[in-house]
Amino acid sequence: MKLVIIDYGSGNLKSVENAFQNSVKDNNLNFNIEVTSELKTIINSDLIILPGVGAFPDCKEGLKKNQGLTEMLIDQVIVKYKPFLGICVGMQLMAEYSLEKSNTRGFGWFKGSIEKINNVGKDYLGRNYKIPHMGWNNLEISEKKHPILKNITEKEQFYFVHSYYLNTKEKSEVYASTNYSHKIPAVIAKDNYVGVQFHPEKSSYSGQKIISNWLNWKM
Repeated sequence: MKLVIIDYGSGNLKSVENAFQNSVKDNNLNFNIEVTSELKTIINSDLIILPGVGAFPDCKEGLKKNQGLTEMLIDQVIVKYKPFLGICVGMQLMAEYSLEKSNTRGFGWFKGSIEKINNVGKDYLGRNYKIPHMGWNNLEISEKKHPILKNITEKEQFYFVHSYYLNTKEKSEVYASTNYSHKIPAVIAKDNYVGVQFHPEKSSYSGQKIISNWLNWKM
């Protein structure tokens, strides 16, 4: 099977590629992984990953510079129903719009907006919450478990780095959250597509479990 990691000028591409290569090797899976921006290669893939680092509008602009990429993604994920994983801003791009810097439209695959984290209050050590939310946090997993969270416990830690979060009323699409002054969706899913606000490629053994679960989900 062919898995593509989309290169649109944003994302820890080498880190993501290495993490998925390690998972494929560790699980003895038959996957060919390629980092690419070529539409033909993406069209011929079986699974799609969209990483993302930086500001939402900049990432959206990076997609737009690759002519036809956004439209092709909609066709491949929504129409062709290919498994899709959005990481960090790659997850946020699936929302309806973002308020970061300016009002910027997303894909609209999830209802809700990307808004700045409310950093009012103090953490359990009495410190002021800082923006960005950067570091290790655990997950609060919903009772309705998604396959990507198989064998994941609420004691495990995942690496976050972001200043904005998904504000959604569609709670049934939020399978795990984290707390940083308020509840923040950390794993969202619908049909064949999944988004994670944290970076599984930087989340050590627990991140590798998430990656392996996603790879095995639609096998």
